[in-house]
Amino acid sequence: MSKKQRGTKKESEAAPTPRLPLDRILIYSIAFTLFAIPLFIWPGLSEYGYGKTMVTLIAVSVLSILWGLSVWQKRGWSLRIPWIAFPFLGFVIASLLSLLTAINGRVVVQSLVLVVFFFQLALIIANVVREKRDATLLLSSVVASAFFASVYGLLQYLGAMPGAPDAAGATRIISTMGNKNFLGGFLSYLLLPSFVLLLRPRSRILRAVALGVIAFNFGTLMLVDQLAPMVGLIVAGIALIVGLILFRPVEPIRRNRAWLIGLLVLLVLTFLIEAPSGPLNSVVGLSQDGSTWVGRLWDRNSGRTRELDYWVGFEMLKGRPITGVGLGNYKLAFLQYKATFLATPRGSAYSDLRVARAAQAHNDFVQVAAELGGLGILAMLGAFTVLALSIWRRIRRNPDEADRLDLLLFTAGLIVFLVHALVSFPAHLPTSMLMIILLLGLIHAPAYGDVCVVTARVGKKVAMAIFGLVAAFAVIVSGFAISDLSANVLMSKGIEELQVGDSWKAVRILEKSIAYDFAPRQTYYMLATAQVKSGEIQGAIENFEKCFTRFVDENLYVVYGELMLSLDRLEEAREAIAFLLSTHPQREIELRARYTEATIAVRLRDYSGASRRLKDLVEDAPDYELALIALGNIYQAQQLSGLAIEYYERALTLIDGKLAKIETEMIGRTEFTAVEYGEYRQSIESLQGERAFVVEQLEELHEE
Repeated sequence: MSKKQRGTKKESEAAPTPRLPLDRILIYSIAFTLFAIPLFIWPGLSEYGYGKTMVTLIAVSVLSILWGLSVWQKRGWSLRIPWIAFPFLGFVIASLLSLLTAINGRVVVQSLVLVVFFFQLALIIANVVREKRDATLLLSSVVASAFFASVYGLLQYLGAMPGAPDAAGATRIISTMGNKNFLGGFLSYLLLPSFVLLLRPRSRILRAVALGVIAFNFGTLMLVDQLAPMVGLIVAGIALIVGLILFRPVEPIRRNRAWLIGLLVLLVLTFLIEAPSGPLNSVVGLSQDGSTWVGRLWDRNSGRTRELDYWVGFEMLKGRPITGVGLGNYKLAFLQYKATFLATPRGSAYSDLRVARAAQAHNDFVQVAAELGGLGILAMLGAFTVLALSIWRRIRRNPDEADRLDLLLFTAGLIVFLVHALVSFPAHLPTSMLMIILLLGLIHAPAYGDVCVVTARVGKKVAMAIFGLVAAFAVIVSGFAISDLSANVLMSKGIEELQVGDSWKAVRILEKSIAYDFAPRQTYYMLATAQVKSGEIQGAIENFEKCFTRFVDENLYVVYGELMLSLDRLEEAREAIAFLLSTHPQREIELRARYTEATIAVRLRDYSGASRRLKDLVEDAPDYELALIALGNIYQAQQLSGLAIEYYERALTLIDGKLAKIETEMIGRTEFTAVEYGEYRQSIESLQGERAFVVEQLEELHEE
């Protein structure tokens, strides 16, 4: 071997193994997160969105730590702070001040952590995306995720995969979102920004793939048949045209005109074929009914229900004008302010609506005003103003026409989101927010300039101190997220045990779930229910009362009222039932409440009042056997045997009919979920108990 060869060999052995820089690892990690979260589902959790939210917290924690580690290799840290961060800080302050008037402070803290972490992801993207290829990579990840979610939804639509039970056509679609509406919103925000994937790549193969994927996702959007996202797309399309006229990104459009024309033609054909109102829909057999989305514009029921939500939100704002009812507390304050609103002259027009509880206001702007009051409104207006100004300046001052077109398309996606938020709650959905966070991050990323960005430069020691705080916070939040996930799984197992009848085991599991949960809500209600069945009455009372500041809905008030009645705590029972009836509850709950109200009158020896209430109840609901039994009891006590027998026999006929109906339904099915089985079992046990009592009373009356 020559000296030259030996030298070459030594150099080869000494050469370090190429390593992937932390900056690249961070970009790929963000791309994986954006791809995985929309598709993430975990059987055993209470809902799809909850799992996505908790996993997002963990993912952002990991990304934050990776971001900090990437600083370790540098002499200092240049932190880019977009202008939008300053009104966001105002939002955080308003949220903290809402603790002063919140029903449940833990819900405020939990909600605020979610908001901060999602914004932190936007801040990371706005700092690390320095090249167009990275922006394209992140956008491609979301588009690919949307494609697989769309494929899953289409298979459910066609019946090839299980979807929503007892549903057909579009209503069967839940995909990986848990609701076809959530899938439709996500796809609508993504549609116009995804055009970038047709403009940026040089490879024709990649462009052709993008063309097909965009068209397919648009087709799924047509199938889910949602009006608000389509209106949002129309508004965004108009805004995009105005932007093209103002900022004139002519060169990239001219260069890619063939691809853009091809995409527009494909989208038009997709609309004609797959839209419910499309003329070719019936030809290909995708139409499930003859309705059109235009014909459902502000449908009477859903539209008026949303109006009720808005007016209730306005009542909250009037009641707490400065700090609101507390971030995340709309759902806890809803029934209280619903009762207040229905008592007003305006509210009387909505008394026919039956809204048991409202987790969201179906308008994110109304909900911010209700939860954060005037301070929240100021923060929200400040955010809109700063965002609009930032986007305008960043587009105006960018000399690259292709960059200007990208920014216009990203902005169009934001506009669809904002329009949809007028009649829905996309800001409360993790997948939808992930899309908006991506767009905000890309709009403010260094790949598109440094306008409207404040750069804070700090030394390595200060950077490491900041990183240490962020890392510690991330680890703590991740720990709570993992604990909350465990709590949710345990809650589901506890509910399942309760449904199959093992109430003692359900109590133990649900108690463990509460111990793991940072802000338990529904678990308290399920635990109290299990405790009632297992005879732990005092514990049940305590946990039901905790629900008044944690899980407020109509069932809580009627069950609590019935429990207080059984313990002869009549005043507490009367107050709970009176409040419940003032909210105009759902019919089944209303019937139970009215029956309980009549029973309270019996306990107070107001027999004439009880008889009047029961007769009114029977007139409104002739098939409500409990009212018939109660009337039989009253007439039997008054020794009016003929009337007592009449009402008992009517009740017995109804009971036998309901038992026969349940038996027929169960014979016709081969599989049951734990919830379904529990409902059938509970109904049968209740009806059999009623039947035994009625038969016994009739035998006594006939023997007299």
